Amino acid sequence: MFLVNYLFFAMRNSETRNPPDSELTELSGLYDIQDYIGAEKLCRNLLTTYPDSAVVLNIFGVVLEAQGKSKEAQEAYEDTIRRNPDYTVAYNNLGFLLNSLGRLEEAIEKFKKAVELDPGDGDAHNNIGVLFQNLNQHEQALTHLVKAVALDPNNPAAYFNYANSLKATGKNDEALEKYNQAIKLHPSFSLAFNNRGNLLESMERFDEAKRSYSRAIELDRGYSRAYSNRGIVEKKLGNYSGALGDFVKAVELDPWHPENPTEDTNFKFRLYINLGDIQLYFKKYDKALESYNRAAEIEPNNSDVAAFKGNAVMGLGDLSKGLQLRQEAFGFVSFDLSKGLSIIHGLSG
Repeated sequence: MFLVNYLFFAMRNSETRNPPDSELTELSGLYDIQDYIGAEKLCRNLLTTYPDSAVVLNIFGVVLEAQGKSKEAQEAYEDTIRRNPDYTVAYNNLGFLLNSLGRLEEAIEKFKKAVELDPGDGDAHNNIGVLFQNLNQHEQALTHLVKAVALDPNNPAAYFNYANSLKATGKNDEALEKYNQAIKLHPSFSLAFNNRGNLLESMERFDEAKRSYSRAIELDRGYSRAYSNRGIVEKKLGNYSGALGDFVKAVELDPWHPENPTEDTNFKFRLYINLGDIQLYFKKYDKALESYNRAAEIEPNNSDVAAFKGNAVMGLGDLSKGLQLRQEAFGFVSFDLSKGLSIIHGLSG
């Protein structure tokens, strides 16, 4: 969402269709203290006198959206545009709303309209780029993100997004340069330090990656993914104790929540497998089995987990059960002169 000052004062009182500054200031104050009900009431009152006010109509949409009234907010933004077709703020805010509703293609169209009306709107170019990233269309994203940084060279978020798409398209050196620029502009940008660590790790610059992850953690002690990422690098560097500590911390900060539909199942599955592997290395077989069991809950159809569990069970002394689990994952190797070599899954003999 755009900054509040921009929301309210992008169209100042130069046009008689807008309320006087005193009433806009009152509206701004209600928004600032998050009195969205009061702000909504004031918007409705103002619109009886100034029905075509782009500023009031737009902020009406903002306060409705803040209350979770998405349908009404969309109608308010669309009404703003209908009455004020050149008001780019409303196109941007409608784009944000549509994106939050998962309607990415429609959101892109709104941001494109904002760019069409104001080619110098770096924020709109940045927003289009991010939506193309969400669609995994990084080459398309780059065409807008390069404009975003050119139009606003002091925007760390634009450099960060630009770096993400450069990384996704294999332009690693350029991506590193953009991450560094984002960090230079915003030294406490923990997400940029984390993603720079991902890039350095992919370039096999493990010590530098570890330092970047560590800085992300220093800036945000609750950053579960940064702990997990550093744990992976610690393991690659042979520091298994450090890896164990990081994976344990990552799970402690953000355990698996099966009731949460927005959970990143792929990340959580890998986290519990990594934790189990390190616990297995330290012969903490019961803990490893717990971690593998949790991974199995996350991806119940992943047959590889049975092999991991089998290793832990054998470590606990049940060789027969452990072998059975490994056979479920890898199968028996069978050789027949007439049929050749085959692997038979899920049989216990």
